[in-house]
Amino acid sequence: MYDFTVCGAGPVGSYLAWKLSERGQSVLVLEEHKEIGEPLACSGLVSRNIKDFMPRSFFQKSSSKNGIIEREIKGARVHLGKKTYTFNSDQAFVVNRTRMDKLLAKQAIKSGANFSTESRLFGFFESKNKVSLYVKSKGFSNIRTKILAGCDGPLSIVRDNMNISQPNLLHGIFCYVDEEPDSYVDLYYKKAPGFFAWRIPRKDKVEYGLACKTNAKKHFQKFSKTMRLRHSKVYSGLIPYGLLPRTTTNRTFLCGDAAAQTKPYSGGGLIYGLTAADVASSLIRPDEPNMNSYEREWRNRLGFEIRCGLWMKRSYNLPAPFLNMAVKRLFSRHKKRDMQMDRPSTMW
Repeated sequence: MYDFTVCGAGPVGSYLAWKLSERGQSVLVLEEHKEIGEPLACSGLVSRNIKDFMPRSFFQKSSSKNGIIEREIKGARVHLGKKTYTFNSDQAFVVNRTRMDKLLAKQAIKSGANFSTESRLFGFFESKNKVSLYVKSKGFSNIRTKILAGCDGPLSIVRDNMNISQPNLLHGIFCYVDEEPDSYVDLYYKKAPGFFAWRIPRKDKVEYGLACKTNAKKHFQKFSKTMRLRHSKVYSGLIPYGLLPRTTTNRTFLCGDAAAQTKPYSGGGLIYGLTAADVASSLIRPDEPNMNSYEREWRNRLGFEIRCGLWMKRSYNLPAPFLNMAVKRLFSRHKKRDMQMDRPSTMW
């Protein structure tokens, strides 16, 4: 019987497995896909705070063996109608998400975690001392574990089996264009209802995309036509947001996108998910799981920022003149004080 079974080998799941294994726990990671890091469903624009979680060797340029950095970002341009606001900041860079996911899985394996790809969790039964898993992996099998961690994304099977309601979901669509990249991210408001469209410079291409709750394909086609984009392949993924009423039972917990631990105003979830994984790996013990401590601590660290992010996201629905006023105010505050992209509370 394993101490922990982690469902999902995305960055949060692999990071959690790595940290648990370092603490001497026996860990199994279940991944439904054949290749870790695929299919691609995320842009990879992250703050430099990610350096607090990963080995220094990761932060070389992606041309190196272990490097994940594709481009350092110098700021953002916000487009709203005919107005453009430029924010200069060196807080972010773009990472190769597929390579990062694979490297994190290797770190977990080096620390002793076991990985099982093409393994899909169908359900589980939680008893007093263990969790019994029903898994399809070249046939069906039963796996016993002391603790189950749901790191299985926006449409989490673990969350469904915990009888927790689904979070709010955005549908993100993006593509890569053969265009000379610079070092600025562009944000286009009023191009997608309730959210925004974007342009992100990558290693040798430029990414264009948008997200919204409904009709994302239709809005992306319109945006592509307006921007005159030429692309052959389109990627997509779901973005959960909001605060779930709970993320734990006696022996099961959620982490990352499965727990909607994301930034509602930008859709980014990596820093919040890794923060929660750190909390889980340090507080949850397989023989005496104090899930209340995990629930309480991750909310202490992230809850206020998520609430601020929800308020910020609501402003996207304001009429253009009022949104212009809000962005202009933000621009003036940006010149006077440091704002952190992972903490919307610092922006107002």
